[in-house]
Amino acid sequence: MTLTKPHENSNQTTSAPADGSYTAETYTRKADHTPQTAQSESETYVLSLATDAAHHQAMTALRNKYFPPKLNKLSAHVALFRALPGSELPKIEESVQKLVRYYQPFPIIADDPFKLSHGIGVEVRAPPARTIYSTLKEQWNNFLSKQDLNFKPHYTIQNKVDDEEMVRKAFEQVRSEFGGSTGTVTGLSLYLYDRGFWRLKKIYSFGQQEEHQQPSSAMDNLQQDNWPALPKAGSST
Repeated sequence: MTLTKPHENSNQTTSAPADGSYTAETYTRKADHTPQTAQSESETYVLSLATDAAHHQAMTALRNKYFPPKLNKLSAHVALFRALPGSELPKIEESVQKLVRYYQPFPIIADDPFKLSHGIGVEVRAPPARTIYSTLKEQWNNFLSKQDLNFKPHYTIQNKVDDEEMVRKAFEQVRSEFGGSTGTVTGLSLYLYDRGFWRLKKIYSFGQQEEHQQPSSAMDNLQQDNWPALPKAGSST
């Protein structure tokens, strides 16, 4: 299995080797980003919003433009929970399966850029997402990581940039040129977190039991290597 660098909010605590590779020997996670369970978890999972293809591609194009290429291994995403324990997977799947039956697709708007400590985020407006998060948090509170006890819906389009001037210029450009992107949240996606890869386990569509269990196309994985070339932000689609 080829390993790649984790995404921008991953919990990698060691520096990347000079050749850009990560190995099992150098990989570890911060305590605040690990599930609060009695045992060490061999598997953790990510739950994110699933959106329509056009919105997803627009936000991924923006991320591709500003995220450091060597560190950019995922397409754009809005994660609700980033470290769900594998030992609780049956409960997690049951909770999500029951919840999505009560929701219909709802709008998502991403249009308000803000600065991160080493990059740029774009705030997301999709009020039902907060309700979904709060409902699941209440059920899973006893095993959530400290990181997952809070939720600010956003896309990260740049991170891990130490040059403050570079971040400032990029932020000003995004603020002046990015006109926002609207779309539809169609369900929830559950991924196995694999040292930087997000490997799809299931997509749960709103109003349905589930869409499928295995990736059926490049769009089902958030690994950048699986994505075709996308237009630069601001270009027509």
